[in-house]
Amino acid sequence: MVRVAVLDEDRCKPKRCGRVCYRFCPPVRSKIEAIRFENDRPLVVEPLCVGCGICVRKCPFKALSIVNLPDELEEEC
Repeated sequence: MVRVAVLDEDRCKPKRCGRVCYRFCPPVRSKIEAIRFENDRPLVVEPLCVGCGICVRKCPFKALSIVNLPDELEEEC
């Protein structure tokens, strides 16, 4: 089962939170760019995200959630 962080762009306020999703991301701290910024917005790089949920817990605006990809795809069928 693949778990990945998903961003709600409407809730995200990167200039007000200090980019905590990026700062606390274990892969990023290990020099793996699982979160990068484009146009001042975080972008989760799905193949590199480990789905740990730390970014979800750290985000003060609740802009991130963890999705189980196979479960989500099965529900749509």
